[in-house]
Amino acid sequence: MDLANGTAQVLGQYMHPVVDRDKSERGDPWQRNYGAPPPVGELVPRTSPLIDIRPLLSDPRYTVVGHLESHGFGVVKHRSAALQACYTDEGEVDEEAVASVYYPEVKELVMQALGAKSVHVTHSVFRKGASAPEPFRMPTGLKPLTPSASAAALTTKPDHGQEAAARPAAPGRPAEQARQAKPASYWTSRPRMSTSTPARVPHLDFTPLSARRTLRHQSRDIFEAAVERGMIAAEDGICQNHPFQPSAKESDALIAEQYNHAGTGQLGPRYAAYSIWRPLRTVARDPLTFSPRREVPASAVGNMVHWQYENKVPGPPELGGDWLKEFAMLGVTAREEPAEQSVSPEGARPEWFYLSAQEPDEVLFVQLFDSASLGETSQHAGAPWHASPEIGAAAGPEPRQSIDVRVVVFW
Repeated sequence: MDLANGTAQVLGQYMHPVVDRDKSERGDPWQRNYGAPPPVGELVPRTSPLIDIRPLLSDPRYTVVGHLESHGFGVVKHRSAALQACYTDEGEVDEEAVASVYYPEVKELVMQALGAKSVHVTHSVFRKGASAPEPFRMPTGLKPLTPSASAAALTTKPDHGQEAAARPAAPGRPAEQARQAKPASYWTSRPRMSTSTPARVPHLDFTPLSARRTLRHQSRDIFEAAVERGMIAAEDGICQNHPFQPSAKESDALIAEQYNHAGTGQLGPRYAAYSIWRPLRTVARDPLTFSPRREVPASAVGNMVHWQYENKVPGPPELGGDWLKEFAMLGVTAREEPAEQSVSPEGARPEWFYLSAQEPDEVLFVQLFDSASLGETSQHAGAPWHASPEIGAAAGPEPRQSIDVRVVVFW
C-alpha cells in the first residue's frame, strides 16, 4: 500500500501478455479444449492504484442502472434467500440445487434491477483463490464441477450476514484433461457450473461479435427470444445487402454504425449480457476490479494492446453445434514497463475501480455486452476490462470465494 493524501492507497498488480501486434499467434481454436485461450507466452506484471467505489454507494443519487451506463458495472444490495440451501453440511456445492433455486433468484433480481423483460442463464463459475500469493496460470479449458472438484472449490458455506475435448486436445496434466473432456451434450443440456481461480489478466468475456453469435448458437431459448424480440431481424436486415452475415467479423463496423439510430437517439432492440457476481464471504484479497471503456472498434492504444481471440464453445446440435466465441485480453507491447515520461496521454494506463471489503449481500452487475453501447455517438459505457489483481500488504488471509452467474438479458 502507498499513502495518498494521508490515506492508504491500495495497489493492484495485474498480469499482461506480451503481445506483438502483428506476429502474435492465436492458433486454431478448434484444436483446443472448450474455453481454452491460445498460448500467450510470457505474462508480465503491471501495477495500478485502485479506486474504491464504496463511498459512492451511500450517495442518494447512486443507482445501478446509472453506474452501468457510465462505468459498465454496478452494485446491487441483495441478501440471497436461496444460496444457503445450495450447500451440504460438508460445505460442498450442490449443482442441482443451485440450478433449481439460485438461478431463478438471480433472474428475478436482474429483471427487477434493470427492468428487463426476460433473463436467460448461460452458465456459472465458482472461483476460489489462495490464502497467499502464488503464480498465476492461464486456464486450459472448462473445468466441470464434479463431486471431487466441489470439495476443493468450496470448503465453507457462504457467510450471508454477516468447453468435450474435440479434435486433438491441448497438452495438460492427465487428471485435468479427464475433467475437461466432457462431451458437448454435458455442457449444452442445461446451464452448467465450472470452477476456476481469480483471473489476474485483464480481459473481456464478450465482444459485439460474440454477442451476436451467442444469440444464434448458445441455446434454443436464447435464439427464440432473440427472434421474438427482433434482434435477429434487425441484425440480419443491416447485413442483407452485404456479402457477410451478422455472425461474421466483417459485420462489426456496419452493425455498430446502424444498430442504434444516432440521429433520433432511438435504440435498436436492446439486449445485453452480464456477470452477476456475488462473493461467498467478505472479500479480503483478489477483489474483482474494473476499468471502464467505450464500445468502439478494437485498436492498440499506446503501450497497451486490445488482443482479440476466439475460443471453442459447446453448442446444441440444432443450432449448429460447437461454435467460436470472441474474447479479448489487455496485452502490453514490451516486457519492461515504460518510463513515465514516455507514456503518451493516449497510452496512459486505464483507471481501475473496486469495492473494498465486498460483502455477500453486495452483488456486482458486470456488463459483458450491451447493444445500447454500440455506435461512436453512444453515451453508454462499453463492457469494462476486468480482473482480480494481487493487492500485496492490503490483502487479508482469507481466500476469496465467489459465484458468478452469466446471463443474457432482453428488453
